[in-house]
Amino acid sequence: MKRLVQQRETLSQLEKQVLDYFIRYPERLVSLKLEDAAKEMYVSTATISRTCKRLGFQGFQDFKLQLHLYIRDEDQSKNQGLSASLSSYVKRYEKDVQEVLQRIDENKLKQGASMLEQARQVEWFGVGHSFSVCWDASKKLLMLGKSSMARMDWDDLRCAAQNLTKDDLAIFVSYSGETLNILEYAHIVKNQGTPILSLVGTKSNRLTELSDLVLYTPIEHCYFNGVDMCSRAPFQIYLDMLVLEYGTRGQVLCPTNP
Repeated sequence: MKRLVQQRETLSQLEKQVLDYFIRYPERLVSLKLEDAAKEMYVSTATISRTCKRLGFQGFQDFKLQLHLYIRDEDQSKNQGLSASLSSYVKRYEKDVQEVLQRIDENKLKQGASMLEQARQVEWFGVGHSFSVCWDASKKLLMLGKSSMARMDWDDLRCAAQNLTKDDLAIFVSYSGETLNILEYAHIVKNQGTPILSLVGTKSNRLTELSDLVLYTPIEHCYFNGVDMCSRAPFQIYLDMLVLEYGTRGQVLCPTNP
C-alpha cells in the first residue's frame, strides 16, 4: 500500500481516482469484476487496466490477486497477537482508560465548568509528565475564548501563583498529589484565596486537602528502568470532558470536524 501511494503523483487525474478507490476499498475491490469496478469508479475499464499496469502489475486480475494475498497476510498478522510482555502493557492501558470512563462524575464536571466560567483567567500547574496534559487542555480553553496559560518553567509557575487573585482559577494536575513544587504553588494559591481545582491519580494526598474541587481517576503504577511510564491518557480524557462541558455552555459543539 505504501508503494502504491508513493506512485500517486506519477498518475493522471483519472488514474489517481482509480488508485484512491483501490486504497480506500481494498476488501470490496477483490470481489468486483472489472466492469462492476468501472461503474463504481465512474471510469472506463481501459482506465482501470492502464492504472494497474502503471502501478507495476500485468493488469486488473493480477492486481486483484496481489491485493487478495496482501489482505490475507494482514489478517494472519493480526491474528497472531502481541507478545506476552507487550500484551501486559496494552492491558494496563485498557484498564486505565476503562477506569476513567467509569469514574467520570457529571456533577463534578458541571462544578468544574462553572468554576471555569466564573474565572477571569485560568492558570495550569503541572510538572514533569503532567505538563503536556496541562498544555493541551490550556490550548483548547484558549481556543474557546477563555484566558488560559500553562507554563513549564518552575520559577514562572511560582510567579504565576503569586499573581493570581480570588477572581482567577488554578488547576493542578498531579499523579501523586505529593510533588513538592506542586504543593508549594498550591499553598501560595490557597493563601491568596484563589479557587483550586485538582486532578489526581491517587486518592489520598496533600494536594486534595488544599483543593476546592477534586477530579480523581486511578492510574496504575509502571516504572521501567527507573523511568516513570505511567500513562497520563486518563488525565487527558478527564480534562477533555471538562473542557467540553465548559464549551457546551451557551453553544453547541459538533462532534465532527466542520
